[in-house]
Amino acid sequence: MLLCHHSFLIIDDSNTAIALTRSMLTNAGVSNSHIQTTTDSLKALRMLRTNQYDVVLCDYNMQHHIDGGLIFDEIKHNHLLSPSSVFICVTGDNSQQVVTHFLELEPDDYLIKPFRFADFISRIEYVLERKTALKVLLTAIDEKKYEQALHLASSLTQDFPKFKGYITRIQGDCLLRLQRHLEAEAFYAKACAETQHIWPMIGFGNALQGLGKLKQAEDIFHEILAKHPHHPKARQGLANCLIRQDDLPQALQHFLMLHKINPANPIRELIIANLYAHQQDHNKAATGYQRFIRKVADTSQYSYGVEVNASISLLLASIYSRDAKHTTQLIDEARNALVQLNQKATKEDKRLENHPSLLVGLAILACMRGEIQNCYSIASQIEMDSVETDDFYTALNLARMYGFCGMPDMYEAAMVKARKICGQTEDEGLMLSQIELLNGFQDEIYQRLKLGGALVKKAQSYRQQNLANKALKHAYRAFFIVPFHHELCFLILELTALATPAGLQHDEVNEILKSCYWLYCHDKRPTEQQKKRALDLYRLATMRVA
Repeated sequence: MLLCHHSFLIIDDSNTAIALTRSMLTNAGVSNSHIQTTTDSLKALRMLRTNQYDVVLCDYNMQHHIDGGLIFDEIKHNHLLSPSSVFICVTGDNSQQVVTHFLELEPDDYLIKPFRFADFISRIEYVLERKTALKVLLTAIDEKKYEQALHLASSLTQDFPKFKGYITRIQGDCLLRLQRHLEAEAFYAKACAETQHIWPMIGFGNALQGLGKLKQAEDIFHEILAKHPHHPKARQGLANCLIRQDDLPQALQHFLMLHKINPANPIRELIIANLYAHQQDHNKAATGYQRFIRKVADTSQYSYGVEVNASISLLLASIYSRDAKHTTQLIDEARNALVQLNQKATKEDKRLENHPSLLVGLAILACMRGEIQNCYSIASQIEMDSVETDDFYTALNLARMYGFCGMPDMYEAAMVKARKICGQTEDEGLMLSQIELLNGFQDEIYQRLKLGGALVKKAQSYRQQNLANKALKHAYRAFFIVPFHHELCFLILELTALATPAGLQHDEVNEILKSCYWLYCHDKRPTEQQKKRALDLYRLATMRVA
């Protein structure tokens, strides 16, 4: 296939490497006018958005934080190349880490430097020929028309027998995507008998998972990993299998092993963080979300929802911390992160209501600090129907906010929305981890209510024994867990009128007292006489801490 009629984009942070690649292309008959180059990852993405290229040759190890893998992710996510265009990763690093990442990324091809001129040109020609021949099939896949792709694959196998193996892999993948798992099981079993390649075994394991034959699937993945311990798709298949069997600690260990082999994959950061959050290890979850954000900054994978979620994980960690100093440190870290994000959002768009995920973060921060009136005020600004429908973490945090504030109807609606978004997630491991995150959050809300209720009962018991200081300590701790508990609000007003709480700043106590009085008066259960008594106690308490 002649290359002279095709347009090329070379992305490499080395001008020397660009010059060498350009020289090989021109020696193959490509005109200089058909070759564009850049050493900048962000500029490369801008060029891809405004121009069409037949071949992209991209260095894997770009010095910018957006490496070749993330550039390829952006291309796939935003359809920046036509189905017949070619993306080839080029690298001088043949380490296990990089090769493993290529197995996950699945670019059209990859080349290890240094390479010979003849090999370089023949590899480009072969991939271009394959993509041109199968353009109609690849277009159907790109448009998610999997039924159509299956029909096309049969005829294309007859027309292009040299690409039979490539087409067969596409057929199996379409069956899995269409959830035709019984057909997929038979398809992959036949392919396993015909070839020694690993891909039919992985497909067979995934088909068994889809049929609920989890132990059989687990055995298949173990068999592959016994021979190929670093194969990413086999280990991810095993981890997914373990999640489905509710063995989350083991699944997490396998994802951590994958992360050690290949730390470049940003989606895995989210999966690991979700699994840590499910186990209520919110410190590690926050670290995972922060790492994801650093990796995907300046790409379309970035979202306010995940960045806010990192701060909320710190706030959740503060609930379970027994060390008052550490609790304050976590809350301060979360607050500083939210303030910085608020400043960033303000620069981009003056209207805060256009950033519901950030509003949710500020509301939960107010709730964690006992500023319940502020929390309700912020929550009232959020129109749930207008919230970004494709952002899982914003929907999750909406549910958290409503759960913390004791708004069951809004909580249920937000959970429905989060589950719907989760069901649209394409990466299976990420989807499964999001489901577990939602399930874990439901358990956490239940545990939170249970713990808060127990602390309220203890505080009431100490009050009856006239142990005001002990009652006060438990009551204030309970407030940060179940702030909407009307009996607790009255108890805090009463106790603070009798004794001064230890370990809290003057402003914090005043804010809690104000919230307790406001909540108690806005609750439908207390009588007018009880609300009047609450006002008297509120005045006495504020005088005491003044």
